[in-house]
Amino acid sequence: MSYLLNIKSKLKDSSALAIQLLLLILGSYCFIMVEENRKWKALILLIGGISYFLSRNRKNHPIIWITLFALLLEDLIHDYFWLANHHFLLTFMVLSVIAFHYHKRGDYLFKNIQILLVIVVITSVFQKLMSRQFISGDFYYFMINQGALFRKFINFFPESVEIIKSNSANLTNFQATNPNEHQSLIIRDIFPKVNFYSQIFVWLTIIIESAVAIAILFKPKSVWSHLILAMMIIGILATRFETGFMALLAICGVFLCNNIYLKVVYTLISVSCFVLIVTRIGYH
Repeated sequence: MSYLLNIKSKLKDSSALAIQLLLLILGSYCFIMVEENRKWKALILLIGGISYFLSRNRKNHPIIWITLFALLLEDLIHDYFWLANHHFLLTFMVLSVIAFHYHKRGDYLFKNIQILLVIVVITSVFQKLMSRQFISGDFYYFMINQGALFRKFINFFPESVEIIKSNSANLTNFQATNPNEHQSLIIRDIFPKVNFYSQIFVWLTIIIESAVAIAILFKPKSVWSHLILAMMIIGILATRFETGFMALLAICGVFLCNNIYLKVVYTLISVSCFVLIVTRIGYH
């Protein structure tokens, strides 16, 4: 009974729980990315390690967080154009936690995470609206027929899997051809009316993301806001294992949510994504 009470008390402290989850995801992400620009990162880790052991009896500065933030910043400087969106979200979330260490204002941290989440989601909506390939449904049409979306469900249909393999082989062969020959590629549908369902999925995605952004902006603590956010995260994970990005969105949910049951859902999502990240499953 005391064990359950201890868990409940930890779930009540949203900031502490979210910061622990963020450190978990941050550590795994930095470990995976450490192979990029190793010389600079070795120097950063050396300086961070020395600083930590020289000041381990002091609590003036969050050395571990600053060191990991420096690793993120190093990637941002050298690989700006190919980094995924969640790298930027992670960088600003870590910066918010470092700032929180100094000002100790929970309301400031809450507002920072709220604004970050809204900006990320609304930016995603605008990117989709401005993309001709996305709005037309071509993006989803191509991804579905290549098996990049809903693959875990498609595996239950052997005929669709065979078509996906055929499409992938045709694409590989097409990429090897001379562009001056003006050859074309024919993609077979893995099930009837893929193009129609792709267009429905386009607008369903935009509507849900817009609803999340508006709900979090005006009602960041509302149970309904977090139900929509949790539904969106689970829906994206069911579509495609965007583990890194969804883990960060779930952690944002922990920061903002007051409902214990929803915090449990967000925590389970974050930990599950962490497991998938360290085992190199999905897109981290």
